[in-house]
Amino acid sequence: MIRARRPDEVPSSLGGDAAESEKKAAALHYAGWKPGTAAYGKFKAYAGSDVIDALRKMFHGKCAYCERTIEKGSREVEHYRPKGGVGDPLHPGYWWLAHSWSNLLPTCGPCNKGLRQHLVTADMTVDDVEALQAMPASKLAGKANQFPVGAARLTAGSEDHATEQPQLIDPTRIDPNDHLCWSHASDFSILAPRSNSGPPSIEGTETIRCLALNRVGLVEARTKQLNILRGQRVRILESLEAARAIPDTAQAQAMQLVLQSVKDMQLHCSTDKEFAAMSTAFVAAFREELGEWLRANAPAAILADA
Repeated sequence: MIRARRPDEVPSSLGGDAAESEKKAAALHYAGWKPGTAAYGKFKAYAGSDVIDALRKMFHGKCAYCERTIEKGSREVEHYRPKGGVGDPLHPGYWWLAHSWSNLLPTCGPCNKGLRQHLVTADMTVDDVEALQAMPASKLAGKANQFPVGAARLTAGSEDHATEQPQLIDPTRIDPNDHLCWSHASDFSILAPRSNSGPPSIEGTETIRCLALNRVGLVEARTKQLNILRGQRVRILESLEAARAIPDTAQAQAMQLVLQSVKDMQLHCSTDKEFAAMSTAFVAAFREELGEWLRANAPAAILADA
């Protein structure tokens, strides 16, 4: 998950006649709403083509949550605060935000829907995951109508985002990197809540849980990307070790050529690439490792340029 800036310009269909008509109909429906009453189910204007296109551009065609590329025709307009219910029978859901530009995100189906999913943990091996997939998935995972909060929920008409202390990350409001981190030591690419000299981030924990961000298909796709980066890392370190055997007069130049390969790794970190957050974390950690290696082994000319 990467930080994204939401454009100030609101797609016109969110304020058009169809949207206004739906808002009025919903207000009438909920004026007499009582616990157990069905949700208003005729919202459509929030998914206008201009909305879909604006969301696509905002996240470079990727899911706002998992960073997988969404195929054209399968993009879903996700309500960050669910419009039709939150699993609490005393709360109707955030129906009044159904057309709110600040409440909409682009998502893939597995992040947005409650589906039966296999979840991968950091201690699992390749064999463990193979065995897991041989069994039918029994656990429902994915956002659906989940929206965990740390305080009282907003009531109709309120858009005061921070008041209810949302525990699901909205990457257009906060930096996911403050709450999420990556485990690169295991066989698979596993997302974990960040812990900064204290308990794990509740926002990170709940976001991973609600969105099933360690579901098996997603983890396998991320791991393919991670293995490319792992391979590049090994080749760079091996080439640097080989360069140490070169006479001093040519050693610095040879190492400098090897270090150019780090720029190739950086290409995976561009915000338009799948799993840019994971790649950025891996490359940052490798740069630190590389810095330590160079300080211990490289000639002064390399250190001056590093």
